[in-house]
Amino acid sequence: MKLFYCTECYSLIQVRVSHIYNCLCKKHAGKYLNDNLTAVFTKGTIIVGIDNNSFYPAVDRYKIHNPEGEKPYPTRIDFFFVGWVPTIPGEVIFVDTVDDVVNFPMDYDAGNEHSTMPNSQPKCNKLVCYCDNNGVCLNRKEWDNENTKS
Repeated sequence: MKLFYCTECYSLIQVRVSHIYNCLCKKHAGKYLNDNLTAVFTKGTIIVGIDNNSFYPAVDRYKIHNPEGEKPYPTRIDFFFVGWVPTIPGEVIFVDTVDDVVNFPMDYDAGNEHSTMPNSQPKCNKLVCYCDNNGVCLNRKEWDNENTKS
């Protein structure tokens, strides 16, 4: 599960498949691509990941200990889950603007090992991709050069 944090309006937004999500100030956005793994975000956001394999069991433990959803607990009970930073090449792609997120091709194949896209092939070996407006993955230096031209 991926979320993004907007450093301008301080909102934390969960991103889901088949929809574009904006922060409260509408200056940043994110969306999942059709492979259900790769997500595209505007640059300037902080990506937060939650491991689904630890989050959902934590929710289940909460439900077992609090079946009626009653609060407060007689004693404090914490249910932990694992957060992460992107580790699969191309799993997070940054683009310049909200319009770039909107127009980014949903069928773009980032070549992720765990992609659900048929015949997925690696396009780059970077942990985080910086793409131009056509979805072409650039290295960080190329991307900086493209985005600092006066």
